[in-house]
Amino acid sequence: MVGDDEICAEVAGLLAALRPPVQVHVAARAETLEQLTAELANTTENPVAILVAIDQLDTTNLAWMRRIVANTKLPMLVVVPAHSAQRSALRESAREVGALDCLLRSELSSPLLEAALTHARDHNLQNGRYTELRERFSLAIRGSRDGMWEWDLLRGRVYYSHRWRELLGLRNTDLPPTLEAWLSRVHPQDVERLRADLEANVSGESLIHENEHRVRDGANEWRWVMSRAVVHRNAEGRARRMAGSMTDVSAYRQRERAIRERSRKDTVTKLPDRRVFLERGARAVELSRAHDDYMFVVLMVAVDRITQIRDSYGIEAADQVVAVMAQRLYGCLRPEDHLFRYSTSKFAILIEDVEDPGFGTSLANRIHDVVGEPFEVDGAVNFTTVSIGMTSSAHGYKRVEDVVTDVSAATDSARDHGKGRHEIYDTSMRIESRTLLALEMAMRRALDADQFQLHYQPLVRMVAADQQSELLGFEALLRWEHPERGRISPVDFIPIAEDTGLIIPLGRWVMREAIRALQSWRAEFGLLDLCVSVNLSAKQIGDPLLLETIDAALAETGLPARCLKLELTESVMMDGADKVAALLQDIRSRGVQLWIDDFGTGYSSLGYLHRFPVDGLKIDRSFVSELDGTPASTTLVRTILNLASNLGLDVIAEGIETDVQAAQLLALECQHCQGWLFGKPMAPEGVRALLAGP
Repeated sequence: MVGDDEICAEVAGLLAALRPPVQVHVAARAETLEQLTAELANTTENPVAILVAIDQLDTTNLAWMRRIVANTKLPMLVVVPAHSAQRSALRESAREVGALDCLLRSELSSPLLEAALTHARDHNLQNGRYTELRERFSLAIRGSRDGMWEWDLLRGRVYYSHRWRELLGLRNTDLPPTLEAWLSRVHPQDVERLRADLEANVSGESLIHENEHRVRDGANEWRWVMSRAVVHRNAEGRARRMAGSMTDVSAYRQRERAIRERSRKDTVTKLPDRRVFLERGARAVELSRAHDDYMFVVLMVAVDRITQIRDSYGIEAADQVVAVMAQRLYGCLRPEDHLFRYSTSKFAILIEDVEDPGFGTSLANRIHDVVGEPFEVDGAVNFTTVSIGMTSSAHGYKRVEDVVTDVSAATDSARDHGKGRHEIYDTSMRIESRTLLALEMAMRRALDADQFQLHYQPLVRMVAADQQSELLGFEALLRWEHPERGRISPVDFIPIAEDTGLIIPLGRWVMREAIRALQSWRAEFGLLDLCVSVNLSAKQIGDPLLLETIDAALAETGLPARCLKLELTESVMMDGADKVAALLQDIRSRGVQLWIDDFGTGYSSLGYLHRFPVDGLKIDRSFVSELDGTPASTTLVRTILNLASNLGLDVIAEGIETDVQAAQLLALECQHCQGWLFGKPMAPEGVRALLAGP
């Protein structure tokens, strides 16, 4: 490692955590190649890669990196502190100077570094094989029967040996003794380069002629050949003749291509990777622009729940699932269709020369049927679905990048609308995608600009049917006041926060602020029994600092743990039930209360309730809204209340808006309530006014 000391120390610490450990030699920044060579000489073993840690990818650092890559021949990994939005641009800049990859400091982890080093090691292995092939071929050439040629520069005549003619299948062809007899058979893309190389050797600008190019043989097939030659000069230095050889390197080119193709295949599924998809996609775009009757269709297939499978069973099990999905997808395709491993959980399908515009939809339906079959992971039967996005050349694409953007938008739309379905791209999706991206950027700025605030909705205990109630506490609800767009609904920004991971810092802020606000009101008004409820999402459950955040906020404010209620939905609790149950036990052992929010709307079995250490249930507003004063409308609410009573759990009914609903709940002995009938969410100033009284 070479570069910034602080970043190098951080990376060294992460590498030390790997098993087996990775040997690291931290070198001072070498401003000259001689210094770098001296530093490399101090290493005990041949290094696998050079890791450069720098504060920015400016022109000076890029030039320095280019020199290192050119002279060490080692794969380079770059670590730079930057925002994730800059990842693509930084990676492109690093790769332009020869670096293998660019990692962001904020995303560094031991698994990420292990994957990067494995990539570097594989890169070295492939390069070693490539070099070995070239060396072996060079040795074999010495004993081969190459075609010979000699160019008499004074008379302008060229002699082509029998083997030269035989090599190109021209044994019985009348070949004029001229240079053009050769050059006229050279591929149009190679001929000027060959001509310039020959002229450079004759003029003395280059001492050795060595040129690889394609030549059309007697069967009108292109052969790759290597031409080598030297120039003989007289005493005055004037070129008299040029003699050389021609070697058929077509077989070598095929082997080189095979090696390159193997390196461009995914190791888990053995499918071509993203690079190959982009190349073939670009070719399809060119064909569709050149030929009106040519149509292609692209499908992006995202495997749902692969993250949950990886978290529950491990990376190896997730790879097994991906391999199974690849086999099933391949079985749905025709021989002429193309399947690619696009990313960790996504496959790309390219269907060319399509005649029926509805073929993509019928293929998507077939895929849904096939991938829905059960499979086994670690001895347990599992199921998953796929979300599919589709687009076609009917949109008049000019770049393959636009195809990827649109089909990805369609895939995201399929996921957002419930997964296990497919969506066909339309232009509104791109507009929506850009809108969501703008909203995400605005959210990141809003975190730093204190644009988020908490509103609080009262939790009450009814004491009479005429809305008389006793205040128990508040539920903290997140609000966003955008300086230009005004108030943005949580329905719009919470899903984005979930998808981008912004829910983690947002959730920590909500936890600290809700606890701080409640304790300040308890101290100011002497209401020591007030509580505050805070919602936890699935991403927050996975936050490694969740317990630390709760403990720190309670300790700093002095709020008793019993005054804090955390609300989780059924789906959050059932996703990785064993791990969630253990975490909830840790939380409850601190005295914090745990409640199931929106009870009755999730997918969990009621039999799981006894596994979770919860204190109460919140009846979802969809059940409360059904209360219309008739006995029949109370059936579901009554069932939930009886279930809670049998389990010894408290109950809060939420979403109460009418006197009729309140009266029926009171008659069912459900006194703890929440809803607009008792108070709308209010800013902290409104809470203080409420607590201060008339």
